[in-house]
Amino acid sequence: MRTVLIVAVLAISTSPLYAQGQQPDAAKLKADAQKVVSIISGDKAKTQTFCQMEILGNQIDEAIQKQDTKKLWSWPRS
Repeated sequence: MRTVLIVAVLAISTSPLYAQGQQPDAAKLKADAQKVVSIISGDKAKTQTFCQMEILGNQIDEAIQKQDTKKLWSWPRS
C-alpha cells in the first residue's frame, strides 16, 4: 500500500512539470513524495480517504472507457 501511495504522489507531482516542459529534480520529487506519504499514512482517516479516492478514480476511468454515462452520473454525492 505504501508503494501505491508513493507511485501516485510521484505521478501527480510530475505532471505539472511535464506540462511546462521542464525536467523534474528527482531528489526534490522523492522528498516531496515521502513527505506526502508520511502525512497521509500518519492519519488513518486520510489513508482511508486516499484509498477511496483511488478506487473511485479507477471506477470512473472504467466507466469512461466503456462510455457508461449512466454509471458516471450515479456516483453518490455528499
